[in-house]
Amino acid sequence: MGIQLIAAPTLLLYVDAGKDTMVKRLLKRGETSGRVDDNEETIKKRLETYYKATEPVIAYYEKKGIVRKINAEGTVDEVFKQVCTHLDVLK
Repeated sequence: MGIQLIAAPTLLLYVDAGKDTMVKRLLKRGETSGRVDDNEETIKKRLETYYKATEPVIAYYEKKGIVRKINAEGTVDEVFKQVCTHLDVLK
């Protein structure tokens, strides 16, 4: 099969919610998911790992001018509308 070339990205959507919001949402998910690791301590550790891994990537693409931040503090419909707005630009 060999190596396949993929075009460089022209847009990076960064769907971002504050740490408190993320913890609340994941704790809520834990009520129905059955995941034993959906507790506050584990969630905070996972978020730290996530931020350490993604912040350099976001910074790299911000320098390229292609990052569009989505405020994910709102409702699902509000966030979806923001995503659509940014994707419509690509048409």
